[in-house]
Amino acid sequence: MDLSLTPDQDALRETTGRLYAKESSGERVREAEATGIDLALWEAIVQMGLPTMAVPEAHGGAGASLTDLAVAVEVHGAHLGSAPLIETAVVARLLAQLGATELLEQILSGAPATLRLAPGPGAVPTAYAAVAAVVIARAGDDIVVARAGAPRGGLAGLALAEVDPAGGTVLASGRAATAAYARALDEWRALTAVAQAGLARASLDLGVHYAKDRHQFDAPIASFQTIQHRFADLHAAVDSSRLLAYEAAWALDENEPTAPQRAAQASWWCGEVAEEATGFSLHVHGGYGFMLEYDVQLQLRRAKATRLLLGDPRHELQAIAQRRWGTAAPAVNTTAAPRPTRAGMDFRFDPATEAFRREVKAFIATQPIGEIIQRSHRTGTMHDWDFHQALCERGYLAAGWPTEFGGLGRSAIDQCLLMQELYASGAPIDGLNIAAMVGATLLVCGTEEQKAAVLPGILAGETMCCLGYSEPDAGSDVAAVATKATRVDDGWVIEGQKMFTTMAHEAQYVFLLARSNPDVPKHKGLTMFLIPMDTPGIEIMPVETMGGERTNITFYSGVEVPDSARIGEIDAGWSVMHAALVYERTSANWGEPDRLVEAMATWAREPGRDGTRPFDDPAVRDVLARASTELEAGRLLLFRAAWLSSLGEMPQVEGSMAKLLITEAFVRASAAFLALLGADGLLPEAEPNAVLGGMVEHAFRHAVVTTIYGGSSEVQREIISGRGLGLPRKR
Repeated sequence: MDLSLTPDQDALRETTGRLYAKESSGERVREAEATGIDLALWEAIVQMGLPTMAVPEAHGGAGASLTDLAVAVEVHGAHLGSAPLIETAVVARLLAQLGATELLEQILSGAPATLRLAPGPGAVPTAYAAVAAVVIARAGDDIVVARAGAPRGGLAGLALAEVDPAGGTVLASGRAATAAYARALDEWRALTAVAQAGLARASLDLGVHYAKDRHQFDAPIASFQTIQHRFADLHAAVDSSRLLAYEAAWALDENEPTAPQRAAQASWWCGEVAEEATGFSLHVHGGYGFMLEYDVQLQLRRAKATRLLLGDPRHELQAIAQRRWGTAAPAVNTTAAPRPTRAGMDFRFDPATEAFRREVKAFIATQPIGEIIQRSHRTGTMHDWDFHQALCERGYLAAGWPTEFGGLGRSAIDQCLLMQELYASGAPIDGLNIAAMVGATLLVCGTEEQKAAVLPGILAGETMCCLGYSEPDAGSDVAAVATKATRVDDGWVIEGQKMFTTMAHEAQYVFLLARSNPDVPKHKGLTMFLIPMDTPGIEIMPVETMGGERTNITFYSGVEVPDSARIGEIDAGWSVMHAALVYERTSANWGEPDRLVEAMATWAREPGRDGTRPFDDPAVRDVLARASTELEAGRLLLFRAAWLSSLGEMPQVEGSMAKLLITEAFVRASAAFLALLGADGLLPEAEPNAVLGGMVEHAFRHAVVTTIYGGSSEVQREIISGRGLGLPRKR
């Protein structure tokens, strides 16, 4: 996996950015709306060779990849380019494939082109048809050169004219021709998604900048928490839309079997996000946003107009479902173009990582996962000692630790894949996560004596830990802990109470944060301890939760511990805990909701009590497609964080983005799936004939929990808005 651009692509982005900054200002875009095209901009991008750069060299182009072209298209979208760059590029590639030399020569000479996007017969408004020298459409099994009607006004210009394929000159016919046209539509989807992602980012940045400058009630409106949190949601969504759009372009470049699905997902998600980002940016501008002299209203109209060129966006959801799970999924046209030789952005995992994933899957297949899940659900303890020790025997607890410390030395991407496979299995791994976190923290912050005393047991799966962070009045605000650590002679006395001490009833140690200095700012007066759970004065009280998991309240009354139990320096517990939280936030649970989506897709394709398949209901396909697309967006954010970690970076904001998007998507998906099941979905696991063994009912109860532990969604939004967008912390 490599999510970086090549030096050549970076140079292309810089050059294209300079061109569009000069030739596509807001004023120029407003002027171009009258005719729908900025001819000076078109001439400039033709001279730069952008419309034909992705045409194979054998047909007169530069032989670039779609991903190369996408780099320029992202700039085009961000600057609201009023010219048919995407349409002409797609038509040129289609004509090259069909061998339409004369028409292709026109485009190579600088003529604009477009293609009819919306399906079905009749005259349909088509972008840039009013100015295109070449208009291509599909009529049944024929690909035709069509004529455009008179220019029409539109929401955002775009030189609209109606195109009716009937009566057009036949260019090519048959299955290969229609497959080529379907491929062209997917290329348009992917490239337009990239443009939408660029537009969304530009609009969001504009809104953030305005919110920082705009003062109301004696404060910048960017300091209002409601605005910050909405910006944080959109920041994560916009980043994910860019990744999904580039993944679609990459998949088409590589002729991946999932390319049609990815193109449809990118089309829907990037359009959805662009609408939301431009809409909120306009809202933040208040009344000024509606004034035609402001660019934000241009962005809003362009985002909506571009999205409607294919027709109702809900149809894309139907296409996603059919392409992923239906029987009518279109075949990938592997003869579209030779694969360009390139480096840079690559969404595949390397062979060694794929081999590791197969190894993990094979291991999981040897375990009695069904029995383990049932036992954990029955007891509420999300830990199984036999399974845990089997994982430790494979070295999976310390997969990312250096080999000299007993680890496997695996990359952050390998570690992420491992966790997602375990999550997807449904097996309980709370104990593994906590033990790994504490162990990794000891590697960084522990003394040699502490490492020697504790790490061997953790690595062998014999020593379990729990986290003593949260308190009745210190949940997300962990620094507000009141549990006291008082220095006495050569040790400490602990007094206080901890909430949500998951695994306390199974653990041998508690990783406990306590206040050691009440006279300094709250973040600076904390100290971390690793305390044996059998120390006198520790009491455990069980707590049952809606999600079915058992957690605990732990009480500490006169608990005496030696100074050797201290982890890190006195009053430096915040930095010790921070290291652990960074580790936790780079491993969000994507595997569990993905498992739920696939289980629901299986259910939907089987006949129900009335003999019909739920999948044949468009509403069911809609829900499946939405859930799978949102989760794919979250998966890309998750592996971006892992990829950055593999480069030696500390992805705090990126990890928060992934957790926020994935867990909130999980909540929406589980609720929507339960609604699809209706009354049948109310039956839990223990009841006979429960649908999917009660999986959906359990997911509905559990999904909400995932938005809380590891830092609630609100905490993630604070991190994203503050560290990611630089918004002021307080009003």
